[in-house]
Amino acid sequence: MQNKITNPIGVDYRWPALFLAYFTLQIFLRTVVIGRGLGIDEAELMLTAQTLEWGYGVQPPLYSWIQHGLFALFGETIFALSLLKNSFLCLTYLALFRLLRNHYDTEIAGLATLSLLLLPQIGWESQRALSHSVLATTMASITFLLFSRLIVSRSLWLYLFFGIAVALGVLAKFNYVIFPIALLISAISLRSTREAILNPRIFLSFAAISTILFFPFQWIINHQTSVLETVNKFSIHPDTEKLISALAGFLSLAKASFLFSAVPLFILVFLFFRYNKKTMISSGDLPFFHLLVRTVITALLLTLIIILCSGTTNVKDRWLQPILFLAAPTMTVWLLPKLSELGRHRFMQIVGIAALLIFTILPIHDIKASRRSTPFPEIVSAIADRYPETKTIFAKDKWVGGNFRYLNKEWLIAVPGKHPEVLKGEVICVWPSQQTTIPRVMTKYLETWGKKIISVDPTTTVKLAHPPNSESIFTLNFTAIRLE
Repeated sequence: MQNKITNPIGVDYRWPALFLAYFTLQIFLRTVVIGRGLGIDEAELMLTAQTLEWGYGVQPPLYSWIQHGLFALFGETIFALSLLKNSFLCLTYLALFRLLRNHYDTEIAGLATLSLLLLPQIGWESQRALSHSVLATTMASITFLLFSRLIVSRSLWLYLFFGIAVALGVLAKFNYVIFPIALLISAISLRSTREAILNPRIFLSFAAISTILFFPFQWIINHQTSVLETVNKFSIHPDTEKLISALAGFLSLAKASFLFSAVPLFILVFLFFRYNKKTMISSGDLPFFHLLVRTVITALLLTLIIILCSGTTNVKDRWLQPILFLAAPTMTVWLLPKLSELGRHRFMQIVGIAALLIFTILPIHDIKASRRSTPFPEIVSAIADRYPETKTIFAKDKWVGGNFRYLNKEWLIAVPGKHPEVLKGEVICVWPSQQTTIPRVMTKYLETWGKKIISVDPTTTVKLAHPPNSESIFTLNFTAIRLE
């Protein structure tokens, strides 16, 4: 596989500058324009990043570790949350651009990198809601970049860094592990890359992976209940006939894969038929292109095998982000050489329109009833006025608990599964629901930790328009309990 590294001065750096400018604007947008409340992942990080631990329940620890450091530097702010996420997104684009630039000209590498914006889970959902999947995709991009360099130089250091990247990817999100396995299988299947995998130095990569993952995996073994607490979202039904479960899982994966890649697929197909040069043109470095294609296909097949073996019947397209993120760039590097100059120009216009739509719709989305526009400031003020001396909050879920932590740093926050040690004396229970009694999930958690309720105040129900001046109502209940 050739490694065409050409870097004319003043050319390659325009694309990285574009990526940096875009994500800098995203940080400004999130911090200044949209900065009111926290989404689910942001609120969870507001809680988990308070401490450094080997594990945080269902999610690996790497994102929370790094977020902890940024909180120490910039405070527990929306800016710190947005800075980290957009830094990872920018790093994904930079690593992918460098990877593609090694094998294609500047324009193709830049436009193929920008095709990530056309993937809704990366262009839109990564800004709106995701966190751990963003880091996993970043690590997948870095992993491929290091592997492409490793194939050429076979340096001992590159084998070491490749192993470190894989280990950090696993610590970013567990489903990332499918990507490096697919990459290695694909590399072994190609003559031009096989020798790099069969080189004895690959054991240095395995040693680095094993060393870095030893303590986190030890934590997982000792906390299997916490790690598997949301396994129900995969809709695994052991009693269902295997053939029916397999068919349901296959169809769910097919649907999720289509939804993940449908937008760039339709756009590229349209451009191909409208602006095709109708001449046979090479798609650049063919061995590298074959590695791209095989990696995407192998990752999808490995995912299917896992689904069939586990009995999973529910697959969300967002779960495929670190697995199929290369789908759009792979299609783009194949198509662009076949388009006329006008066709390439149209593609760049489409990507630009997509970026403008993201900038425009994100604030509009949060003006409407969304998790980040929930009127938590008013609710926190009401609770502080009612119970000015109480400093412990027991929230039903991490979304509520994280928003309370963000708005009042003096409160100690506990949620089911997190920080039972602070639940003592007078505690304020809060839960978003029409139900006025303390939810069973909260009382059960107190019972599990031997926390006996001595007395309960009457429940106070807060109902606020969400968003303001609308007919939609957000309801949250709170009451004070005293624990033995």
